[in-house]
Amino acid sequence: MRYPHGIVARTALLAAAAGLFCAFAEPAEARHYYSWERKPQKTYSIKARVRRWQTATSAQVRSWMFTPASWWSPPSSNISIGSTYDFKVLDAPLYLFSLETQPVRGLSFSFETGDNKFSGGKYFEHDWLHANDQTLYLLNSVVWESPQHRDYAKKRMETSGSARQYSAAAYVNIYKTDGLSQDGFFELAHTLDIFLGYTYYETKVRLFNGNKIMSTDFFLPTAPVGPMTGLDSRTRMAWYGWTGGFREQADLGKSFHAEARFAFGPTMKYRGENFWNLDTALANPGIRSAATGHLAEFDVSVSYKFWKNFEADAGWMASTYRSNSGSETRYYTDGSTWEGKLNRVNATRKGFFFGLSWKY
Repeated sequence: MRYPHGIVARTALLAAAAGLFCAFAEPAEARHYYSWERKPQKTYSIKARVRRWQTATSAQVRSWMFTPASWWSPPSSNISIGSTYDFKVLDAPLYLFSLETQPVRGLSFSFETGDNKFSGGKYFEHDWLHANDQTLYLLNSVVWESPQHRDYAKKRMETSGSARQYSAAAYVNIYKTDGLSQDGFFELAHTLDIFLGYTYYETKVRLFNGNKIMSTDFFLPTAPVGPMTGLDSRTRMAWYGWTGGFREQADLGKSFHAEARFAFGPTMKYRGENFWNLDTALANPGIRSAATGHLAEFDVSVSYKFWKNFEADAGWMASTYRSNSGSETRYYTDGSTWEGKLNRVNATRKGFFFGLSWKY
């Protein structure tokens, strides 16, 4: 069968044009626009970030000891006496500055520091008795049935002070997905990192304007209710140790980014020192405490790239420390000491934050 020469020529011309079109790769933008394509993962060498964290902070330390059996009738060796130091409303913005560098893809190192100053805080000191399922016959015909950390004396003071923290971590990427794009308007990519780090956090508190708000006459001698004239004491509390965890990051389109981070420190140390200026029998520091517990930290945020390499972010962050055992030592000016135990050390910081970051 014969074909007209014009049809043959046109067919050959179209085949040649198609061959030339396929011989040259399309620009990346065109491939992403007309079909689902994997996009190169974005990376950076340096990331600097500033955050304002509106922290709501509180802490509590409880010390105790068993009383001598001879104190009671009938004798009992399972009755404890102790004190609870309750720090409330240590709230203030904590300004955090962090720097993260990524020498190679999949490995990064970060350092963060922050500090604040607070005022208007409250401190309560409770002196209590604990005797589970027992009846206590006290002085002046007072009888207590199974007291559970029941106060027999109480003080209230105002506080101010400062806080600072340092942390460092090394991140290793263990999973990632590259972004996909269609018609130039949709992309999704996320990464999962594990990390190992070290955290140090310290709070210094000044105690002043104190009042004795509860006094009793049926157990140990307690000072009468009234102002604590001349009170100007200090307390220092520090938490530090190794942490580990994971970080998840996801791109939500071209301009939005989400991040979540969880850290856990199973062997975090606590150290405390108290300087009481009105107790002349105590040395300075007169009370030192130590404990080992666990720390958990969590934060989640969403950021928006508003101009070139700059992003604005907002989120929520929390940190909590717990310990159920430790020791307290009192040092006296005559050189003697007294050993007690800690059965509670709690500290919590939480609140919303917003910030600004820059990547290069």
